Amino acid sequence: MLKQFQSDSILIYKLYFVMKKINIYFIILIFVFGYTQSSCSGFLDLSDPAALTSDNYWTNKAEAESALASCYNALYSQGLYYHYYNGCDPRALDGNGTDDGIAGSAWPSPPQSALSRGNLVPSHELVKVVWDACYKGIARCNDVILSVPKMGSGKIDPKDADRIIGEAKFLRAYFYNYLTFLYRDVPLTTEPVTTSNMPVTKKADVTKFIIDDLKAVAESEALPKKVTLAEKGRASRGAAWALLCRIYLYNQQWTEAADVTSKVMSQQDYGYSLEPDYLKLFSEDGNASNEVIFAVRFSGTAGGVNNELRGFLSTRYNQQYLTLYSVTQSLLNEYYDRDGNPSISTDPDVKDPRWRYNFIGIREEWRNGEQILSGYINKYQDYTVTQKWYDDQDYYVIRYADILLMRAEALANSGGSQTEIESLINQIRDRESVKMPHVTPAEVTAAGSLLNVVKHERRVELAFEGFRYFDLKRWGEYAKLSEFNRIGEEKSHVWPIPQDEIDNNKAIGQAPEWGGK
Repeated sequence: MLKQFQSDSILIYKLYFVMKKINIYFIILIFVFGYTQSSCSGFLDLSDPAALTSDNYWTNKAEAESALASCYNALYSQGLYYHYYNGCDPRALDGNGTDDGIAGSAWPSPPQSALSRGNLVPSHELVKVVWDACYKGIARCNDVILSVPKMGSGKIDPKDADRIIGEAKFLRAYFYNYLTFLYRDVPLTTEPVTTSNMPVTKKADVTKFIIDDLKAVAESEALPKKVTLAEKGRASRGAAWALLCRIYLYNQQWTEAADVTSKVMSQQDYGYSLEPDYLKLFSEDGNASNEVIFAVRFSGTAGGVNNELRGFLSTRYNQQYLTLYSVTQSLLNEYYDRDGNPSISTDPDVKDPRWRYNFIGIREEWRNGEQILSGYINKYQDYTVTQKWYDDQDYYVIRYADILLMRAEALANSGGSQTEIESLINQIRDRESVKMPHVTPAEVTAAGSLLNVVKHERRVELAFEGFRYFDLKRWGEYAKLSEFNRIGEEKSHVWPIPQDEIDNNKAIGQAPEWGGK
């Protein structure tokens, strides 16, 4: 969806959302969004953007879709999927706060050290920007969800209205799930307002709300089963089921998670499949793969070099490594050799092929007889793009391999069939460009359990895709959150509510782990 708003000609317009709290209109959100008018097929095609006001808005489909685009635009905020690793987003958390990576010392962003060096406190920028980004998205979604039904069939076709509302509910569920997993208890609002004077709602209640909401959307026909290539980046029914599975899994509702994954895996309904070429998947050509269920779209050219939709990660320009995250030895050694055995070899011809695809610049040193390994991220670094700093690579929020592994984890935690669990892992290992050995009894014994084999496969398959931090927290493996973590396990369970929120919202209290009652 988002790329079709971009490149040939850019129209910049402003959407003014007037939000009401206790009968006082007090916030105007200004949203600037670039898109390609010639290729958007009417999406966001406003006849007179400068004329938008709170009185004359919500009069036609184009305006409703413009408001929906602002909901998607919130995904590009610092704290979520900004155009590069910014120390605040899901991807950077793997490099800052887990045993997979270490942020480079030259990284300019202050949030870089918050997790890896134990600097997380309520007043830290990291805590604030993630909170603000999510609530910005929630406020915009709430505005759409409340306002579109009031338009009536005279202003918008009911089917178009249902789709717009369904997409807004999908995004709202995403934002709330992200918030609850990090901050646990958070204010729950369905109004387009700030969180001022709102107490927190228990995580279980927030989770039930978004599950019920998202499930209703997935079970309806509001969203298309699967979006077309031209609509990539918009939520589909398949994406709604996939997000619902993630929410169930993150809240240890194993039976429900397993049930929902079976829906996403239906070839008759959705047709998702693994991309045969793992390296191609993480390139511009991979954007169109049937493995991608939901992606945040980016462009390396639309809107100029400083636009917020530019490529999220710089390319390997002139073969230089442009990511400032070092890969840990722990992660490098997680990859088996081609025979399926643990290996400390640095020879890419010996290792699991995903080792070569995911990492580059591997360095090996020996100190006092001990092997020391380090390297850089290669995933999403498109070899075919050499003459521009930013490419048109999308960021995959949910892909089919993750669905298979979520099902495997849910079954492993709920007494599911060992044969099926192994089959799910083996499907991923059977990828044409990977061809790793199937799970064996010896591997299960060495790992300690079949669940640990699932955990291994998640780590090697999904490396640096923004999952490791959340996986470790979900599994209670807090000691692995960072080699240098000085926060302590208790505070690692939950992030503190931002100090600004505490100061400005008298109804909210800090998490007990951070000094609250």
